[in-house]
Amino acid sequence: MPELPDLEVLKEILSRRVVGREIAAARALRPGTLKTVAPPLDALVGQRFTAIARRGKLLIFTLRSDLHLVVHLKVAGRFVACRSDTRPTKATGLVLRFVDGQDLRLVENGPVKLAAVYVARAPHEVPAIEEAGVEPLSPAFSVDRLAEMASGRRRQAKKLLTDQDAIAGIGTAYADEILFAARISPIRFVNTLQDDEVARLHAAIGETLAQAVETVRARTQDRLVEEEIRDFMKVYKREGEPCFTCGTRIAEIRYAETRTYYCPTCQTKGEEVRDRRAWLTC
Repeated sequence: MPELPDLEVLKEILSRRVVGREIAAARALRPGTLKTVAPPLDALVGQRFTAIARRGKLLIFTLRSDLHLVVHLKVAGRFVACRSDTRPTKATGLVLRFVDGQDLRLVENGPVKLAAVYVARAPHEVPAIEEAGVEPLSPAFSVDRLAEMASGRRRQAKKLLTDQDAIAGIGTAYADEILFAARISPIRFVNTLQDDEVARLHAAIGETLAQAVETVRARTQDRLVEEEIRDFMKVYKREGEPCFTCGTRIAEIRYAETRTYYCPTCQTKGEEVRDRRAWLTC
Protein backbone atom coordinates (compact mmCIF):
# COMPACT_ATOMS: atom_id res chain seq x y z
CA MET A 1 0.00 0.00 0.00
CA PRO A 2 1.44 3.41 -0.92
CA GLU A 3 2.45 5.40 2.15
CA LEU A 4 3.34 9.03 2.79
CA PRO A 5 6.70 9.12 0.94
CA ASP A 6 5.32 7.32 -2.13
CA LEU A 7 2.23 9.51 -2.24
CA GLU A 8 4.14 12.73 -1.65
CA VAL A 9 6.29 12.05 -4.70
CA LEU A 10 3.31 10.82 -6.73
CA LYS A 11 1.54 14.09 -5.90
CA GLU A 12 4.48 16.04 -7.32
CA ILE A 13 4.59 13.93 -10.49
CA LEU A 14 0.86 14.19 -11.09
CA SER A 15 0.94 17.94 -10.48
CA ARG A 16 3.44 18.34 -13.29
CA ARG A 17 1.48 16.05 -15.59
CA VAL A 18 -2.19 16.97 -15.19
CA VAL A 19 -2.61 20.40 -13.59
CA GLY A 20 -4.05 22.78 -16.18
CA ARG A 21 -5.30 20.07 -18.55
CA GLU A 22 -8.98 20.08 -19.49
CA ILE A 23 -11.05 16.96 -18.83
CA ALA A 24 -13.11 15.71 -21.77
CA ALA A 25 -14.65 12.67 -20.07
CA ALA A 26 -14.64 10.89 -16.70
CA ARG A 27 -15.81 7.30 -16.26
CA ALA A 28 -15.83 4.80 -13.41
CA LEU A 29 -15.52 1.39 -15.05
CA ARG A 30 -15.88 -0.80 -12.00
CA PRO A 31 -18.85 -0.82 -9.61
CA GLY A 32 -17.81 0.24 -6.13
CA THR A 33 -14.86 2.39 -7.15
CA LEU A 34 -16.88 5.61 -7.00
CA LYS A 35 -18.10 6.15 -3.46
CA THR A 36 -20.21 9.29 -3.97
CA VAL A 37 -23.14 10.33 -6.14
CA ALA A 38 -23.27 14.10 -5.61
CA PRO A 39 -21.65 15.94 -7.20
CA PRO A 40 -21.70 13.45 -10.08
CA LEU A 41 -18.48 12.27 -11.70
CA ASP A 42 -19.35 14.04 -14.95
CA ALA A 43 -19.18 17.35 -13.06
CA LEU A 44 -15.44 17.09 -13.84
CA VAL A 45 -16.04 17.36 -17.59
CA GLY A 46 -14.95 20.71 -18.99
CA GLN A 47 -12.98 21.49 -15.82
CA ARG A 48 -9.22 21.66 -15.28
CA PHE A 49 -7.20 20.48 -12.32
CA THR A 50 -5.83 23.50 -10.50
CA ALA A 51 -3.84 21.76 -7.74
CA ILE A 52 -3.09 18.36 -6.23
CA ALA A 53 -2.54 17.84 -2.52
CA ARG A 54 -2.00 14.89 -0.20
CA ARG A 55 -3.73 14.29 3.13
CA GLY A 56 -2.58 11.16 4.90
CA LYS A 57 -2.88 8.35 2.36
CA LEU A 58 -5.31 10.20 0.08
CA LEU A 59 -4.71 12.43 -2.92
CA ILE A 60 -6.89 15.51 -3.43
CA PHE A 61 -7.32 16.78 -7.00
CA THR A 62 -8.78 20.28 -6.89
CA LEU A 63 -10.73 21.66 -9.86
CA ARG A 64 -12.57 24.53 -8.18
CA SER A 65 -12.96 25.67 -4.60
CA ASP A 66 -16.20 23.68 -4.50
CA LEU A 67 -15.18 20.67 -6.60
CA HIS A 68 -12.56 18.06 -5.69
CA LEU A 69 -11.68 14.54 -6.79
CA VAL A 70 -10.31 12.53 -3.86
CA VAL A 71 -8.56 9.20 -4.44
CA HIS A 72 -7.50 6.55 -1.95
CA LEU A 73 -5.28 4.03 -3.74
CA LYS A 74 -5.61 1.49 -0.92
CA VAL A 75 -3.58 -1.72 -1.45
CA ALA A 76 -2.98 -2.02 -5.18
CA GLY A 77 -4.21 1.18 -6.81
CA ARG A 78 -1.89 2.86 -9.30
CA PHE A 79 -2.12 5.68 -11.84
CA VAL A 80 -1.07 5.11 -15.43
CA ALA A 81 -0.92 7.57 -18.33
CA CYS A 82 -1.73 6.43 -21.85
CA ARG A 83 -3.31 7.43 -25.14
CA SER A 84 -7.08 7.72 -25.05
CA ASP A 85 -7.46 5.12 -27.80
CA THR A 86 -5.74 2.48 -25.64
CA ARG A 87 -8.25 -0.20 -24.69
CA PRO A 88 -8.91 -0.30 -20.91
CA THR A 89 -7.99 -3.53 -19.14
CA LYS A 90 -10.04 -5.37 -16.53
CA ALA A 91 -7.81 -3.74 -13.92
CA THR A 92 -9.00 -0.23 -14.86
CA GLY A 93 -11.37 1.35 -12.36
CA LEU A 94 -11.38 5.01 -13.38
CA VAL A 95 -10.65 6.83 -16.63
CA LEU A 96 -10.00 10.56 -16.87
CA ARG A 97 -9.79 11.59 -20.52
CA PHE A 98 -8.20 14.90 -21.44
CA VAL A 99 -9.03 16.94 -24.53
CA ASP A 100 -5.48 16.43 -25.82
CA GLY A 101 -6.09 12.71 -26.45
CA GLN A 102 -4.35 11.39 -23.34
CA ASP A 103 -5.81 9.54 -20.35
CA LEU A 104 -4.99 9.27 -16.68
CA ARG A 105 -6.28 5.91 -15.43
CA LEU A 106 -6.60 4.31 -12.03
CA VAL A 107 -5.78 0.61 -12.21
CA GLU A 108 -5.59 -2.21 -9.67
CA ASN A 109 -3.75 -5.31 -10.76
CA GLY A 110 -4.49 -8.53 -8.93
CA PRO A 111 -7.65 -9.86 -7.29
CA VAL A 112 -8.00 -7.18 -4.59
CA LYS A 113 -9.96 -4.12 -5.78
CA LEU A 114 -10.26 -1.64 -2.94
CA ALA A 115 -9.35 1.76 -4.43
CA ALA A 116 -11.89 4.44 -3.57
CA VAL A 117 -12.81 7.57 -5.53
CA TYR A 118 -14.87 10.47 -4.20
CA VAL A 119 -16.22 13.61 -5.84
CA ALA A 120 -16.75 16.21 -3.13
CA ARG A 121 -17.50 19.88 -2.70
CA ALA A 122 -14.92 20.02 0.11
CA PRO A 123 -12.18 17.49 0.97
CA HIS A 124 -13.35 17.14 4.56
CA GLU A 125 -16.60 15.59 3.28
CA VAL A 126 -14.53 12.42 2.76
CA PRO A 127 -14.49 10.56 6.12
CA ALA A 128 -10.86 9.48 5.89
CA ILE A 129 -9.81 13.13 5.51
CA GLU A 130 -12.19 14.46 8.14
CA GLU A 131 -10.85 11.93 10.66
CA ALA A 132 -7.17 12.05 9.64
CA GLY A 133 -4.64 12.75 12.35
CA VAL A 134 -1.70 15.13 12.33
CA GLU A 135 0.68 15.18 9.36
CA PRO A 136 4.02 13.87 10.68
CA LEU A 137 6.13 16.21 8.52
CA SER A 138 4.16 19.31 9.51
CA PRO A 139 5.14 21.85 12.20
CA ALA A 140 2.01 20.78 14.11
CA PHE A 141 3.63 17.42 14.87
CA SER A 142 5.77 18.38 17.84
CA VAL A 143 7.50 16.27 20.48
CA ASP A 144 4.88 17.42 22.96
CA ARG A 145 2.08 16.28 20.69
CA LEU A 146 3.65 12.84 20.31
CA ALA A 147 4.16 12.67 24.07
CA GLU A 148 0.48 13.43 24.56
CA MET A 149 -0.45 10.60 22.19
CA ALA A 150 1.90 8.23 23.99
CA SER A 151 0.48 9.05 27.40
CA GLY A 152 -3.05 8.16 26.33
CA ARG A 153 -4.59 4.71 26.18
CA ARG A 154 -2.33 1.66 26.36
CA ARG A 155 -1.23 0.65 22.87
CA GLN A 156 1.83 -0.65 21.13
CA ALA A 157 4.30 1.54 19.27
CA LYS A 158 3.54 0.20 15.82
CA LYS A 159 -0.20 0.47 16.37
CA LEU A 160 0.18 4.14 17.27
CA LEU A 161 2.33 4.91 14.22
CA THR A 162 -0.13 3.22 11.84
CA ASP A 163 -3.27 4.69 13.43
CA GLN A 164 -4.44 7.12 10.73
CA ASP A 165 -6.68 8.94 13.20
CA ALA A 166 -3.59 9.80 15.25
CA ILE A 167 -0.77 10.23 12.71
CA ALA A 168 -1.70 10.44 9.03
CA GLY A 169 0.20 8.70 6.25
CA ILE A 170 2.40 6.10 7.94
CA GLY A 171 1.79 2.45 7.09
CA THR A 172 3.34 -0.81 8.15
CA ALA A 173 6.52 -0.52 6.08
CA TYR A 174 7.64 2.90 7.26
CA ALA A 175 6.47 2.18 10.81
CA ASP A 176 8.99 -0.68 10.89
CA GLU A 177 11.74 1.59 9.57
CA ILE A 178 10.91 4.36 12.04
CA LEU A 179 10.96 2.03 15.04
CA PHE A 180 14.28 0.56 13.92
CA ALA A 181 15.76 4.04 13.59
CA ALA A 182 14.42 4.92 17.06
CA ARG A 183 15.66 1.61 18.56
CA ILE A 184 12.21 0.88 19.98
CA SER A 185 10.40 -2.47 19.98
CA PRO A 186 7.30 -2.54 17.76
CA ILE A 187 5.27 -4.12 20.61
CA ARG A 188 6.49 -1.71 23.29
CA PHE A 189 3.58 0.04 24.95
CA VAL A 190 4.01 3.73 24.22
CA ASN A 191 2.77 4.80 27.64
CA THR A 192 5.97 3.25 29.05
CA LEU A 193 8.30 5.38 26.91
CA GLN A 194 10.58 7.76 28.75
CA ASP A 195 10.95 11.39 27.67
CA ASP A 196 14.20 10.72 25.82
CA GLU A 197 12.61 7.78 23.99
CA VAL A 198 9.64 9.89 22.89
CA ALA A 199 12.08 12.51 21.60
CA ARG A 200 14.05 9.81 19.80
CA LEU A 201 10.88 8.41 18.24
CA HIS A 202 9.77 11.87 17.14
CA ALA A 203 13.13 12.52 15.48
CA ALA A 204 13.07 9.11 13.79
CA ILE A 205 9.62 9.77 12.32
CA GLY A 206 10.67 13.05 10.72
CA GLU A 207 14.07 11.89 9.53
CA THR A 208 12.93 8.52 8.17
CA LEU A 209 10.02 9.97 6.20
CA ALA A 210 11.97 12.96 4.88
CA GLN A 211 14.86 10.76 3.73
CA ALA A 212 12.42 8.34 2.09
CA VAL A 213 10.75 11.16 0.17
CA GLU A 214 14.14 12.28 -1.15
CA THR A 215 15.12 8.72 -2.11
CA VAL A 216 11.83 7.92 -3.85
CA ARG A 217 11.91 11.28 -5.65
CA ALA A 218 15.45 10.63 -6.94
CA ARG A 219 14.59 7.09 -8.06
CA THR A 220 11.31 7.83 -9.83
CA GLN A 221 12.15 11.24 -11.32
CA ASP A 222 9.05 11.94 -13.47
CA ARG A 223 7.80 8.38 -13.93
CA LEU A 224 4.49 7.04 -12.69
CA VAL A 225 5.74 3.95 -10.90
CA GLU A 226 3.76 0.71 -10.63
CA GLU A 227 5.28 -0.41 -7.34
CA GLU A 228 6.68 1.40 -4.33
CA ILE A 229 10.47 1.66 -4.26
CA ARG A 230 11.56 0.16 -0.96
CA ASP A 231 14.82 -1.65 -1.61
CA PHE A 232 16.61 0.98 0.47
CA MET A 233 14.84 -0.04 3.66
CA LYS A 234 16.84 -1.43 6.58
CA VAL A 235 14.42 -3.91 8.15
CA TYR A 236 11.22 -4.06 6.09
CA LYS A 237 10.98 -7.43 4.27
CA ARG A 238 14.59 -8.27 5.23
CA GLU A 239 13.82 -11.26 7.46
CA GLY A 240 16.92 -13.41 7.95
CA GLU A 241 19.29 -10.82 6.51
CA PRO A 242 21.94 -9.16 8.71
CA CYS A 243 21.13 -5.88 10.42
CA PHE A 244 23.10 -3.02 8.87
CA THR A 245 23.93 -1.77 12.37
CA CYS A 246 24.83 -4.85 14.42
CA GLY A 247 24.77 -7.84 12.08
CA THR A 248 21.96 -9.67 13.89
CA ARG A 249 19.50 -11.37 11.58
CA ILE A 250 16.34 -9.35 11.05
CA ALA A 251 13.30 -11.08 12.57
CA GLU A 252 9.64 -11.09 11.65
CA ILE A 253 6.38 -11.13 13.59
CA ARG A 254 3.25 -12.36 11.85
CA TYR A 255 -0.32 -11.84 12.96
CA ALA A 256 -3.24 -12.33 10.57
CA GLU A 257 -2.35 -10.25 7.48
CA THR A 258 0.19 -8.09 9.30
CA ARG A 259 3.94 -8.62 9.19
CA THR A 260 6.41 -6.65 11.26
CA TYR A 261 10.17 -6.62 10.80
CA TYR A 262 12.66 -5.63 13.48
CA CYS A 263 16.19 -6.21 14.79
CA PRO A 264 16.24 -8.26 18.02
CA THR A 265 19.52 -6.70 19.17
CA CYS A 266 18.80 -3.06 18.31
CA GLN A 267 15.14 -3.05 19.35
CA THR A 268 14.23 -5.88 21.75
CA LYS A 269 17.32 -6.37 23.94
CA GLY A 270 18.49 -9.43 22.05
CA GLU A 271 15.23 -11.35 22.25
CA GLU A 272 12.99 -12.41 19.40
CA VAL A 273 9.32 -11.69 19.95
CA ARG A 274 7.47 -15.01 20.03
CA ASP A 275 4.21 -14.32 21.86
CA ARG A 276 2.09 -13.09 18.98
CA ARG A 277 -0.92 -12.72 21.26
CA ALA A 278 0.56 -9.31 22.11
CA TRP A 279 -0.84 -8.08 18.79
CA LEU A 280 -4.34 -8.62 20.12
CA THR A 281 -3.83 -5.82 22.65
CA CYS A 282 -5.07 -2.40 21.58
